[in-house]
Amino acid sequence: MLDALLPHPAYVSNLWWDIVAHNKPQEDWFPWLPYEPNLMRFAFLYPEARDQLVNWRSDWAVPFLAQIRFAIATHPDVPELLQLRDDILDGNDEARELWADRLAQAHPDGDVRGFSLPFHGGQEIQVRIMAFAPMSHPDLRLIALVRQ
Repeated sequence: MLDALLPHPAYVSNLWWDIVAHNKPQEDWFPWLPYEPNLMRFAFLYPEARDQLVNWRSDWAVPFLAQIRFAIATHPDVPELLQLRDDILDGNDEARELWADRLAQAHPDGDVRGFSLPFHGGQEIQVRIMAFAPMSHPDLRLIALVRQ
């Protein structure tokens, strides 16, 4: 299925943002996947994320924390979500500050956001984020990144 989305990077993540499947372009664009399979942990706990995710605070950190809050509100008994929240808030002072805003939202499907990735020589690119949820597995999400 993911290869049907070529040449676009695409991945499947579970409820707590572990990337459980991805295609080759996803691995090429995001070389951190082998050592950190969790998107949210990468975004908040690895310093290079601030360079690779353009406008890290406004375009990534705020929406990501809102998504985590929404997931916990709709699945309050999932220990992996609670551990993810705790890891991020314990490991990132700015995330802890932003968490106090109490924003909650589902994935902002269709957003256009910037990346500055080694794969593109560090040049800033804009990507539309397309999110899909399989009807038979609503706790999974399929994400495709379409360069603009």
